[in-house]
This record gives sequence, structure tokens and C-alpha cells, in this order.
Amino acid sequence: MSVAVAVTLAVSLLFAATAPTLGRRLPPAPATRVLVVGSLTVTASEIFVLAVVAFTWVGQLPDIAALGPWSTVALRRADPIPESAAVGAALLLPVLAAQLSWWIVRRCRALLAVQRSCRHLPHTDSLVVVDTDRLDVFTTPDRRGRIVVTTGLLRALAPAERRVVLAHETSHRDHRHPWWLLAAELAAAVNPLFTRTARTVAHTVERWADEDAATAVTDRRLAARTLARTALLMHQRSTRAPEGALGVLTADVPTRVQALLAPPPRRQPAVVGLLVTLALTCIFGAAAVQRSGERLFEHASTPTYTVKG
Repeated sequence: MSVAVAVTLAVSLLFAATAPTLGRRLPPAPATRVLVVGSLTVTASEIFVLAVVAFTWVGQLPDIAALGPWSTVALRRADPIPESAAVGAALLLPVLAAQLSWWIVRRCRALLAVQRSCRHLPHTDSLVVVDTDRLDVFTTPDRRGRIVVTTGLLRALAPAERRVVLAHETSHRDHRHPWWLLAAELAAAVNPLFTRTARTVAHTVERWADEDAATAVTDRRLAARTLARTALLMHQRSTRAPEGALGVLTADVPTRVQALLAPPPRRQPAVVGLLVTLALTCIFGAAAVQRSGERLFEHASTPTYTVKG
């Protein structure tokens, strides 16, 4: 059991350490998917392993043991996990739960703020044009997803540039990018080691939308020039998308412009395979920990008979 625990935690640390760098080497769409799904998978495996490790100690408490058929003495003798490690896991789990709860509260507040700021907008339109001199464009994270753009920004852009901006935001809406980013932030809220991965996902969803926009207008240089000019205009007006929404300035603009000026990214099946292998290893490790934990408690539940002769 201790070996399975060590392998699972070691592989999860390896995934957290390498995923941000490897993710930036991938095309943005598969990068987003493998980073988000991998982060959630590895985080769930870690939490499960910590819970099993913690219960090997919690199960030795008399009040808890009284609820089950196992012997505290037999469980203590057979337990391969050091007591300090089990106690540490038991203390860590409430801390992680508190972090997750606080993140949920903050995210809900942000989503409600976006809903309140958009409640005056038409409910039936997926593209909403707001008549104001402010320069702004973003995609809301609500269930349907809406693109909000101001007339001030539309007037500041040439017709070809408008097509790029709207194609970029359409990609955000159609591929549910705000929810991919939200899932990455969820993993980071439970496991702070995935904070860098969540920032990478914020970059990859923007790169995903950049590539879709470049494909839609069939001109990568136009897409790069539009991104740079729109970001500059909005930066001069100190414009930012509402928290929880996705806008032009939500990720590293210079790096994205350079990527659009380069050829389209190539597929990297070896990198995807490595990240998937690490995530699957965590799943198999967690399953091995579960089986070992079940055998441990079954052994502690087996009655021992003394034969006198």
C-alpha cells in the first residue's frame, strides 16, 4: 500500500511540474483538453489517496472502530502507513476542503456579478452590441454564452478586424472556453500545485480562439495585427473583461501575436501520450491504494482463534 501511495503522489507531482511547459508545446485545443482533464483526474486521485491514508489512522480511533467490524489492535499492527503520514493527511484534507469552499464562494460571486451586469441585455441574442463609446468585447460564462461587444470598439476597428474579433469570441462561445478555464481553476483551488497549469489553460483557450479566428479569415497576419491593435486600444482605455468572462486581454498578448505570425502549431502525439500516461498512472495508483486499503481492513476484521491443547 505504501508503495502505491508513494507512486501516485510522486506521479501527481511530476504531472503538476511538467504539464504547464508541455502544454505550451501542444496545439491549443488538445492542450486545453489534456491539461484540464489531466489536472482534474490527478487532483481527484490525490484526494482519494489522502482520504484512504487518513482513514488508516482514523479507523484506529476507538469510537470509529466501534462502528465497524475491525480490531484496532490488528489494524494498528498491520497498517503499513506511518502514523505521522496518516495524521498529516487527516489534517490536510479539511484545509483543502476549506480552500475549495472559499474558491466556490468567490466564483459564484463573480458569476453572479457577470449575470447582474448583463441582466439588461437581450436574452435571446447570442451576439449583443452595446451602444457606448467604451472599447470592450468579451464572452460571458453563462449557460448559453453570449458575445458582448461595444459600438465604440466596432467603430475603432476596420471591417476585416471586426471579423477577426468576432470570430475569436465566437470560438470562446462555441467551445465553452470559460468553463474549461473554470475547471482548471477548480483543480488549482484544491491543489495549489496546479496554479501554473491553470494559468497555462488561460493562455491555451485564448490561443485556441486566436487560431480559430485566423482560420476563419484565412490570414494569420491579419489576425495577429488585429489582436495587437485591439489589445493596445483596450489597454489605453484600461478596459478589462468582467471576472469570469473571457476577453482579449485575459492572457499574454505578445506571445499570442508571435504565435500567429508563426506557422500553425503541429500535432505532438508523444507529448499528449506522456501527459495521458501520467494521469492514467495516478488513476491506477489510486485504484491500487483502494484495493490495499480494503485488504488491510479485511485482515483486521478476521477473527483470530487460539487453540489450546
